[in-house]
Amino acid sequence: MSSVLTSPIEGSWKTQNGTEITISPCDAGFCGTLSWVVIPKEHSAECEKDKPGFGALMLDYQNPDMALKLRQIVGLRMMTLAPTADPTTFNATIYNAEDGKNYEGTATVLAQNTLRLGNGCVMNVCVVSQDWPRVPPRPDAPDFTCRP
Repeated sequence: MSSVLTSPIEGSWKTQNGTEITISPCDAGFCGTLSWVVIPKEHSAECEKDKPGFGALMLDYQNPDMALKLRQIVGLRMMTLAPTADPTTFNATIYNAEDGKNYEGTATVLAQNTLRLGNGCVMNVCVVSQDWPRVPPRPDAPDFTCRP
């Protein structure tokens, strides 16, 4: 990602479960990829024993398309965002890997450092809205950590 952002939506955002989505320009407008995953505490010991092996099992198992079930989750496009007349608001399609479904909603950048998602499901929670704080991009992304 360039150091000069062309839209307030660009950058990395921390979800409610600690994972990070990095948003950058793409053919659909803007796309969010799963750039950092935090392994839940109940699986951290298993992950630490064999991080590469554990990572190889982080696949899109819930996808209803059989051809996509074995694709890696880390680095996967999870969101597409289409600009609206308001430069801080986007129509969002969000992929939830926990149920293999896409959800429609909106994404609005608030005060440059908060991304508010609403009107649908995000990751594994269906809510009226979620606020994600902006975080610095990670030089080692996409990747994951075994420790929450």
